[in-house]
Amino acid sequence: MWANEIADRIIRERPNEKVYTIASGVSPSGFVHIGNFREIVTPFFVAKALKNKGKNVRFILSLDEFDRFRKVPGNIPSEYSQFIGKPYVDMPSPFSENESYAEFFEKRFLNELKKVGIEPECIYQAKEYRSGRYAEKVKLAMDKRFEIFDIIDSFRTQDAEEGEKDKYYPISIYCDVCGKETKQIISYDSNTGDIEYKCDCGHMCKINIYTAKNIKLQWKVDWPMRWQEENVIFESGGMDHSTANGSHDVAERISREIFGFEPPIYEPYNFIGIKGGGGKMSSSTGNVLTLTDLLKVYDRHLILWFYAKYKPMQNFNLALDNDVIRYYSEFDRFVKSYFDGKLDEGNREILSFTDIDENYLNYPNFSYLATFLPIVNYNLEFLAKLMQKENTDTTSELYKERLDRAMYWVENYGKEYQINLLEEKNTEFYSTLTEEEKSWIEKTISLLNKDYATSDELQTELYSVIKYLNLEPQELKLMQKKYFEILYNLILGKNQGPKLGIFLLAIPKDKLLSLLSF
Repeated sequence: MWANEIADRIIRERPNEKVYTIASGVSPSGFVHIGNFREIVTPFFVAKALKNKGKNVRFILSLDEFDRFRKVPGNIPSEYSQFIGKPYVDMPSPFSENESYAEFFEKRFLNELKKVGIEPECIYQAKEYRSGRYAEKVKLAMDKRFEIFDIIDSFRTQDAEEGEKDKYYPISIYCDVCGKETKQIISYDSNTGDIEYKCDCGHMCKINIYTAKNIKLQWKVDWPMRWQEENVIFESGGMDHSTANGSHDVAERISREIFGFEPPIYEPYNFIGIKGGGGKMSSSTGNVLTLTDLLKVYDRHLILWFYAKYKPMQNFNLALDNDVIRYYSEFDRFVKSYFDGKLDEGNREILSFTDIDENYLNYPNFSYLATFLPIVNYNLEFLAKLMQKENTDTTSELYKERLDRAMYWVENYGKEYQINLLEEKNTEFYSTLTEEEKSWIEKTISLLNKDYATSDELQTELYSVIKYLNLEPQELKLMQKKYFEILYNLILGKNQGPKLGIFLLAIPKDKLLSLLSF
């Protein structure tokens, strides 16, 4: 499993660390979508792997609430354009009272993380900057601003403009009057740490690095500064930061040459998509799928499984279409094999990162729930009786939890994938059957008049319809397959469908008899 490989590399390259600080970060710019979640879950798995190897681990999440508001996302009221340039922590929440924009989205995301079993140590950057914790680092960056400029400039493809270096300062200041970002610094006194600035609103002011609460290092300097401040050993980052000569390459040089700190071991991650959700995710356009949305379809173990089984640089799609049923079936099968001791080592390692225990084996079959809900016309009492014939405990919380997810998926994503019974008899197909094959249908009808304690009892009876034939085992199997295909064609108009034993019990008897009686 890739997290174990990264953990081994970390231990190999940094063998003498007393505490392994694993870092992640997120900006509360709006609803955090499941692509951003890879920023958290990637280092989370690495932290988990290090803990499993006996290391003392600190897993931190930096909440970049002191970043400036750049543009209004599609799902935020347009009047929020008035706040562009302000830090998220100083804007009002669009969806709640008595809390900031940052606080609303931070609380929401942290609650989502908790639901999937992730509870990091949170570092609130507005609080850290305003407390003066970073003052010495800000002073250092200001004193070495020309060296920082040269580093950044070496990564640019265009030459610097005349006088650009003299005007460069690696900080942003939030105006004391309008609260918006300004980079227009008039003077800086290296001896005292005094800074004089002028804002676009016309306000001019002198502040001091050691007492001001409105100074923030710019991103490519802020990032390596925090590596040193928290003694970060490992961090991951998106492809947008990880390209050659990108912001991570810049940050590494600033870390070494300005702050004298060896950068953390780094792992880039790729983006993910949605299959069946409609369009590319984008925080700026408001087309996002959050963990809350995903948890309405998948339980947390499956969500962790998706992110665990793909290496960080592998692109993958999270399914909301008919593959939801396939993924549930595959995961449930893996879990059963895991606890039966029959799962291969690779998949065993992956599953060990999903927090499963043997109680998971008591979940009902998602495929049955999603398939039969429409067939029984959402009659939950009848569905429960049907599932009881599959030896399912329909009184448990696990049953209710998975039923809720199945209902949500069917109603919101799965309608076009529902199994639809034929409206009328498939007379044309029936006319192609031999007399012997027609006799099989008669025998089937007689079976439907019996009561069955379990669906397996009916399944066994269905197989026995063909067993009177004196056939070799392989020929018998082929004939039984043909018999099942005949039933599916008469009921659905196609060659296959759900497991017949439970499927026939799910269909209202009068409807079933109307399709099979000729």
